[in-house]
Amino acid sequence: MKCPICNDRTTIEIVMHSDGYADNLLECTRCGTIWIANAEGVILLNNNVVSW
Repeated sequence: MKCPICNDRTTIEIVMHSDGYADNLLECTRCGTIWIANAEGVILLNNNVVSW
């Protein structure tokens, strides 16, 4: 999986919370993008990311 904003493949993490996690909720630690990846594509969840 690569980040839909900065296209980095090395800093992608599954977003973990104290109440569990969703295996399709991903975060790029390089640019801060958070998204959901599903069969239909990518849904961005935050708009305040750095432009690359």
